[in-house]
Amino acid sequence: MSDPERAESQAAALPRVVHDHPAAVLLVDTEADLVVHVNDLARQLAPGVQLPVGVEEWSRAAGLEVASGVDLGRSDTPLSRLAAGHPGSGRQVSAALRSQATQAREALWAIGLPLQGAPAPLRAHALLVLMPLRFPDAVADVRAVAAAGRAHRSVLASGLSIAISDPTAPDDPLVWVSPGFEQLTGYTSAEIVGRNCRFLQGPDTESTVVDRLREGLAADRTVSATLLNYRHDGSAFYNHLVVSPVFDAAGALTHRVGIQTDVTGQFLASRERDAAQAEVDRAQRAQADAESADRYGQLLLVMSEALAATVSVEDVATTVVQVLAPELGAAGGGLLLADPAHTHLELVTTPAAPADTAWPRIPWTADVPVAAAVRTRQAVFHADAASVLAAHPSLPERAAVPAAGASACLPLVTGGSTGQVVGAVFLHWDEPRQLSLQQRSALEALTRYTAQAVQRATLISERRSAALVLQQSLLTQLPEPDHLELRARYVPAATEEYVGGDWYDAVVLPDGATAVVIGDVTGHDMAAAGHMGQLRGLLRAFAFDRQEPPSEIVDRLDRALAGLRIDGLATLVLARIEQDPQDAAAGLRRLRWTNAGHPPPVLLLADGTTRVLQSRPELLAGLLPGTTRTDHTAVLPPASTLLLFTDGLIEHRGRSISEGVEDLRRVLSAHAGETLEALLDHLVAELVGPAPEDDCAILAVRAHPEDRPRPAEAGPSHLP
Repeated sequence: MSDPERAESQAAALPRVVHDHPAAVLLVDTEADLVVHVNDLARQLAPGVQLPVGVEEWSRAAGLEVASGVDLGRSDTPLSRLAAGHPGSGRQVSAALRSQATQAREALWAIGLPLQGAPAPLRAHALLVLMPLRFPDAVADVRAVAAAGRAHRSVLASGLSIAISDPTAPDDPLVWVSPGFEQLTGYTSAEIVGRNCRFLQGPDTESTVVDRLREGLAADRTVSATLLNYRHDGSAFYNHLVVSPVFDAAGALTHRVGIQTDVTGQFLASRERDAAQAEVDRAQRAQADAESADRYGQLLLVMSEALAATVSVEDVATTVVQVLAPELGAAGGGLLLADPAHTHLELVTTPAAPADTAWPRIPWTADVPVAAAVRTRQAVFHADAASVLAAHPSLPERAAVPAAGASACLPLVTGGSTGQVVGAVFLHWDEPRQLSLQQRSALEALTRYTAQAVQRATLISERRSAALVLQQSLLTQLPEPDHLELRARYVPAATEEYVGGDWYDAVVLPDGATAVVIGDVTGHDMAAAGHMGQLRGLLRAFAFDRQEPPSEIVDRLDRALAGLRIDGLATLVLARIEQDPQDAAAGLRRLRWTNAGHPPPVLLLADGTTRVLQSRPELLAGLLPGTTRTDHTAVLPPASTLLLFTDGLIEHRGRSISEGVEDLRRVLSAHAGETLEALLDHLVAELVGPAPEDDCAILAVRAHPEDRPRPAEAGPSHLP
């Protein structure tokens, strides 16, 4: 077998092993010391390199260096040793390639994940993962891989669902599965190994897809398909399966490697899009006039795409009023939501649908068209106001429709004809008209998408409300030290359903100093909130327990997280605001801080100048117990303001971190003379905006002169 053929077969052995992580990944033949496969991010680090290539040659092409600036190949752990798993916890390196998120070199965490213990010939290979330190979630995943112990678990610990079968044995049985496979299917390894993977199939698994997979496997090709599978508990899920053959050096088939991904959500969304397209096709067939058919077909596609992008019921209502109504030539319309008990319908108000419409709140039993539509679960169309009055004689004429023209009222039903009624859509025209069959069909099709959008937006709102309540409960009530004013902001991400891991904290210590903290736990879910609560509690206790430098407190936190097995990483800045007798005589305070991989604080002086409190980058808290931590000091002059913040304040799509810091300094200087409350308002308005991409926490501390009365805006001091 030639070198290119050998490289191709090895690269196919483990396709897309870390396809969901923001990492450069190399597949290395550790016996031949060759890089045989790279993913797209790795290819960007060393563009133009032809595979297979020597490991150290690839390292030079990527410009890898250690922290001191020495070429990685001339260090005591060149890339080949890292690929072999030395040291086990990995090493920090940097690459020459600039990125939009960095000012110079890209800081990376390099770790080798040997595949020993996997079937031959995979056991002679290793994954080499180069993980940007600015993605702490992914770094945590890789460290979890290293902590798994046995080398063959290096792939398992990544959380992917992987299964390896032996095609040389009768019926091609599974010989090895990952914990991710067990978690995905609900079966244990003991129940799986020795069986053909067809046990995941069920009564609704498409036989044509299975036949196509079998044909590819028989031809020893890499095959992929999405098919309906069943878990141990009988629940169904759509499984995207990629199966690749593994050959030995002689070209003989030895194993097959399969990677499974639960794509149920994506599959159902695709099916909804297919359904929308089917509605388009049916509308086109039913429409005699090709131009009219195309128009309503495009309306279905436009509305399905617009509704798919909504995240709130207000968004859905706006889409109805601003997209659907104009497309149909309607003068207006709106969305009404049903209460859970089905006692009434209430209008969802938006700037385009104000609350002073004729139908702000309608009893479920009212003799009006929209109530009749939800009670009967049937669309109600009227050509004019006279038609409405004829169908509803008890209805006052002025309330028949918002105008004298035609109207359409359509119920929103989830889950088909027997599902739940969640509301209604209404449209009205200024003039009498008869809606065509194509218009009515399009409207009825769109109500199904609208009902799904309302249901999704309601769930998001409920989960987001619960998450925000939890987040607010975890935020600290700030103290009021004498002549120190503390103010804070927490702004949740606009598109995020879950609680985040950003936090701020401040506590007055027994020795009179004030400790302040800003931090960001990796993740954006309830687990991140739980980790944040644990880290915050530990850090408060350690800071209050004894008088010691911030670096030693964070060192204690590192050891506690490892010893207590608290599975979470965080960037943070911990600082003490102190004042010894000599500083007190001069009217000064001193800041002593340590930085664990977090954006540096910014100091705003009374004259409007700013200074970024830069320090040498150090590892995230919880990443590597026993790492060296450093303390830094700075003077806080009277009337100066210390600003601590998380990356949501400065990091945005289309703007680099360095540009974000410069924008921050500009806003601080422009509003230096304003109160802390006003200053924070400007920061949020100008840098975060109305639709933030990420959570953001801000903590500001202003040192007021001690020879003057405490200003009223600082609030009363609670110290004796």
